[in-house]
Amino acid sequence: MAIERAGTFNSADMGISLRGNFFGSLADAERRVGNHHYDGRWGSWHIGVYNGSGYHAVEENCNKAIEGRFTVRPMPDFLPGLQLSWFGIHGEGNTDYPTGWPDYNVNMTMLSYQKPWLILTAQYFTTKGNAQGTWVDAQDNALRTDGYSFFSNLRLPIGRRKLWWFARYDHFDQDVYAQIAPDADYDMWITGLAYYFTGENLIMVVYEGTDYGNGANKKGSAPDPALTGLGNDRKVQVVMQVKF
Repeated sequence: MAIERAGTFNSADMGISLRGNFFGSLADAERRVGNHHYDGRWGSWHIGVYNGSGYHAVEENCNKAIEGRFTVRPMPDFLPGLQLSWFGIHGEGNTDYPTGWPDYNVNMTMLSYQKPWLILTAQYFTTKGNAQGTWVDAQDNALRTDGYSFFSNLRLPIGRRKLWWFARYDHFDQDVYAQIAPDADYDMWITGLAYYFTGENLIMVVYEGTDYGNGANKKGSAPDPALTGLGNDRKVQVVMQVKF
């Protein structure tokens, strides 16, 4: 996700959680929306308490991050693939400073639409600090960040419908109030083709480009006032996935 690519938090962590559906399950979800996961007829929910440092890091404090997601499916009979979600995290960063542990808060909304041959998503998020506790200003106060992302995945009606086209756009501002550096944002574009030659086995060709603002640091890092601009980054990747 864009918020993870930006470096706010990891996609997995150690903790305990509960999840469920609102008012039963959506009938025949696999055929109607292309996925049987999170198949609540009117939506689903997921809440938990986690270390907060992510699976890649050792927990340095005793604070536990509270995380929650609430999703509504407003029209299960007419538009079953349409969902609106809110996701939030409240905790403290994983780095200790003389002033204490910095704030770590996330608020994100996502609008999604899914069918067996199409996925569309739009996200907007605001954060204060990050899981590592490294997004702070000169007084060790957590930086405010925000961003948005759009994603599409479309199965093309050619090649026995095994070819998918996908595209994504991310915008992320590492320092909304310019406490460290102005123009500390970046824009990233991703597009490519994926061919599923059998089952979940695929080969994928991807183009990715990132344009950095003059004060922006590399993804996952706080802005650096000493930078004069990272410029633009362009790359092409070929990936083969074998799943068994």
